[in-house]
Amino acid sequence: MKKTFFKDAAKAQIKKKKYTKITNLSDIVKLRKNEFTIIEPIFAGNYDSGKKFMKHGPEVLPRRQYSIKQAVNEKLTPIQLREDVFNHLNGPYYCSYSFMPLGKDSRKRKVSLRECLEGARIYAYSHQVQGVNKNPEIIVKPYDKAQRVAIDGAEITIELPSRTKNHKRIDFKLMNIPVIDSKEKYAISLNFSSTHSCPAKKFKIRYPYLKSKETSQVFNICAHEIASYLKVIEHYWNKKKNIIPLQMCQFAIPTQKTVDFYLKLNNNLLIKDVKLKSKDKLRKPRIADLEIGLWGLVRKLGHDETFCSQKSRDGNIADYDWSR
Repeated sequence: MKKTFFKDAAKAQIKKKKYTKITNLSDIVKLRKNEFTIIEPIFAGNYDSGKKFMKHGPEVLPRRQYSIKQAVNEKLTPIQLREDVFNHLNGPYYCSYSFMPLGKDSRKRKVSLRECLEGARIYAYSHQVQGVNKNPEIIVKPYDKAQRVAIDGAEITIELPSRTKNHKRIDFKLMNIPVIDSKEKYAISLNFSSTHSCPAKKFKIRYPYLKSKETSQVFNICAHEIASYLKVIEHYWNKKKNIIPLQMCQFAIPTQKTVDFYLKLNNNLLIKDVKLKSKDKLRKPRIADLEIGLWGLVRKLGHDETFCSQKSRDGNIADYDWSR
């Protein structure tokens, strides 16, 4: 069972709210907390095809950098690369965005917008929930003194809370974290990796289609890793006024507006799905629905309003309002 901070409304709870019709999905943010709406499926397939879509669906591809020399010479930060491609989407039907490493580990790094939202929620939980027994803090311990850190990045041990009640805390190590203002930082950030394994990663077994040029090996980045990286950003800024982890962050940081939209998708929306066996033919959005819905918001509002957090407009990410 999820902790209260991470719980979304159940279908039965949503049905008790006041039905209100909306014209466009983006209008869902206008619904009050006691209102809900019903729409046609965002993703037309069934549950199994939705899972397949999240593995094999189209990806948003920030401009690729094919060598360390290219990355160093171009000096383009991850947010610059994301901004360019997020502002020129051809449609909402994407399962993630991805980037390619330049090190020995050649696995494609794949990031879904939903995991970015859930990572921000874990990070907010670690700041907003108090109490010794809850133990919500994310603990980071950097190993960043060696000379090779400027070339390979730091290694940082992580301990963070589980989203599930009575589950032990999660620990792992982040690797290839840029923390020094060296020219290699542009390449280091592309090699992000970790020792973490959870169901969101462990059971995403994926084989490309027979004629595909892709490898089956993909590094799926999850909410735990994203929340941990947000804590790394906080640590280096607060302790050392070091902006490099933020500057080289490969993860799209949501705005409060995007959080509000995501909460409405999960708590004020039901989908009319004629394929269901249930009498009312209603269901909550599935992961594919949520992901496509988020990309639709990006396409409508653009990068800066959706995944470019600004303190002057949104406040601190740690203080975002996650109440439903």
